Amino acid sequence: MLVIFLEACALIGLLKVINDEDAGLLAACGLALGGAIGTNVAISGLYLAMGIAGIPVGAIIAAGLLGVAISAIYGVEIKRSFLISGLFVVIHVVVIFGLSFARGG
Repeated sequence: MLVIFLEACALIGLLKVINDEDAGLLAACGLALGGAIGTNVAISGLYLAMGIAGIPVGAIIAAGLLGVAISAIYGVEIKRSFLISGLFVVIHVVVIFGLSFARGG
């Protein structure tokens, strides 16, 4: 749960820095939760199907879907929403891999 809260704070920060958009914490938590679950499902499924090459493919698909959601929810220009979602997915993947390596596996 703490990871979702930190990712929501990162999403709020990205929205503020890139688009000067004020986002509420509840909406950002919901979007971060959906983005985190979607990223994990896409990467896990494609990793099982394609092997190691599925990780970047899943991340790109998740970033695209999250970019469309950010654009629809916050009204951000589509290029900026894809930039925000790409950075969010990179942050999410780094956090998840860091936590899995920190616990030993």
